[in-house]
Formats: sequence, C-alpha cells, structure tokens
Amino acid sequence: MNALPTVGPPEVLASLGVSFRLREHPDVTSPVEVCAALGVPLERTVKTLAFVTPEDRLLPAVLPGHARLRYGALARAAGIRRSDLSPADAGRPARTGMQPGGVCPVSADRAAVVVFDETVGGLGRAHCGSGRRGSSSIEIEAAELMAAVPGATTAAIGSLPADGPA
Repeated sequence: MNALPTVGPPEVLASLGVSFRLREHPDVTSPVEVCAALGVPLERTVKTLAFVTPEDRLLPAVLPGHARLRYGALARAAGIRRSDLSPADAGRPARTGMQPGGVCPVSADRAAVVVFDETVGGLGRAHCGSGRRGSSSIEIEAAELMAAVPGATTAAIGSLPADGPA
C-alpha cells in the first residue's frame, strides 16, 4: 500500500490543541475485536462511514458504534439526493491521510462534508478511528471531536437498536 500523507487525524487534532489519547492495540479490524482490544463497549465508540458527493467531496457519516445509518437522512443532511450517495472507494480516504477501516471525522480535507448523528455529542469519552486501519484508535471526548470539525452538520442520521442503551 502507498504511504499515507503525514497529516492524519492525530496530527490535525494536535494542531488544533484538542486533548485526545492515541490508543495502540493489536492489528484487528472488526468492531467487536477493536472493542475487546480497547476494553470498551461498542456503545462508547464512534464509527465513521465514508461516502462521496457527486462533486467527489468526502462525506463522512459519523454515528455511535452500535447505530445503523439511515441513508436517506444522511443524503438530506448533506444536501444531496439519496441516489447520489456513493460509498467512497479505498483511494478517496487515502487522499486525506486515512485508510479504509480507520476513517475519522477529523481530517486535513477542509472540503469534506461531515455529518454527525445528533446523539454523538452525548457519548462522553469515546473511541474513533485514527486514520490507520486496525492498529490504533483515538480516545476523545465526543463533544471535542465534534468541535474539531467546525463546518460539520448534526442531524438524525442513525437509528439505535431498540434494546440498546437509552
């Protein structure tokens, strides 16, 4: 794999003066394995799903780890039609210093259209991707993570399991 740019999410957060902790863990990829390696429940994680707009702008959808994405709601929040919502290929996040499976809402890409689910800010201390797949995660206050992306939108884009935490 090609080398990633040196300005990944940890470097962006550090340049903004945001308090976070980079948590190294064994090279694991599934959410369940990552949670086991970190010793945290899935409900204390933030997942970022990468899409692209018709103009090739990165569109990270940011949800609690146990939530399911509501695609129509994401499209509306991003100001595009549902039919124009496309998953990002592996090369698109790489242009912003991230690998698939490690995508973070924070990046050096100021043109990204970031959409946070409305429940993310209430997660407290949470873990999210660090830009590197499988070997590290960022531990951060969810509200600070959101504040680190000043142009982001907040909307009801996820649905939580009925039997999950309130």
